[in-house]
Amino acid sequence: MKNLKKLNRKELEMVNGAIGSNCSRCPQHTTYGTGPNDAPCSAYQALPLYCKACVIVSMECVDGGVS
Repeated sequence: MKNLKKLNRKELEMVNGAIGSNCSRCPQHTTYGTGPNDAPCSAYQALPLYCKACVIVSMECVDGGVS
């Protein structure tokens, strides 16, 4: 088996798909769902993929959610 180089935190942040590294450009303190104070699911679906990992969302908004 090949030895792999250990990555430090800065290198890990640069890896594509790193969750949490781009959250500063995403909506903060917003919950997406069907509740009375929630943003609509259509707004969640319109978010970029990197933001979808940074926000609070109800299962009803997620593709393949509760059936």
